[in-house]
Amino acid sequence: MSQTTLLQQLRQANDPAVARDLALELLATARRREMVDAALHTLENAELDDRARPALRGKAWHYFERHHEDAGALIREKLLRMLVNIGHPDDQDLYLRGLSTYEIVPMMGEVTQNLRAVGLVGLAINEPDLALTHATRLLCEIDSTSPYNGEPAVTAINLLSQRGQTHTIYAFLLLGGLDALEAGQNEVVGRALESLGADFPAALFQQLIDVFLPRDRAVVSMGIVTHIVENHVRELYPVLDDLMTSTRHDELHHYAAVMLAASRDDELIERLYALAKRSTPHRIANFIEAVELVPGDEKTELLAWLRNRQREAT
Repeated sequence: MSQTTLLQQLRQANDPAVARDLALELLATARRREMVDAALHTLENAELDDRARPALRGKAWHYFERHHEDAGALIREKLLRMLVNIGHPDDQDLYLRGLSTYEIVPMMGEVTQNLRAVGLVGLAINEPDLALTHATRLLCEIDSTSPYNGEPAVTAINLLSQRGQTHTIYAFLLLGGLDALEAGQNEVVGRALESLGADFPAALFQQLIDVFLPRDRAVVSMGIVTHIVENHVRELYPVLDDLMTSTRHDELHHYAAVMLAASRDDELIERLYALAKRSTPHRIANFIEAVELVPGDEKTELLAWLRNRQREAT
């Protein structure tokens, strides 16, 4: 059957299983980008098992060996994600290849960050210790981290945190955190701060606050807020008061207010109410939205007062 016929049948297929099988057959033989993209679009939404591996693996190796046909690595990224979802241990070779891939496209720079992130996730399924080693490496490669989504460093932090390797994340913040900020990696630093866990010493986290909070990066400060609120670090609750009264970032103020409201922590709710009562006019809307999230009827009087102030200010 010709590739053109396969593509036509794929576009007309109504049965998901039939469409999957046609897409796998097309993927295995197609070279034209239009046909490969059509096959991948179908497979991304299909139920795949080990029977799909030969076609996925064959196409992945094709593009690793001919990476100029996959500028940006989007095809390889999709193929590896499908293999990760299948979860077969014999695909480690592809994950390692993805982890070692670095490609520069003119006018775009290095473009394979997401591919390395997917490779790390795949490796962690069957080789967790080796994956932690690669996660540490990726976290330290600041210049090779995406300025748009923080990958693969964010995935590396997530893996290290899940496996209790907070000391590695802490070392990154101490030794590379400021360099990461200079490189515009705000999301990476923010994620690292919020990933240190409930057992991390409050005194040491205060030292990190002293380093990073004065840099006045909204996303970084959100990581500080998340760590304090989610882990109920009562010694650091005053930091939240100071942050909300001093920040110039409306999105950070809004985020912190909502986090306090959603905390289900009586002390944090009281602090939220106290902050709301002395709010400047342009921040009242944030407090109204946050207070509305608090369960119970005790908030009714405060909400009425805030709404009245809001009307007076307009």
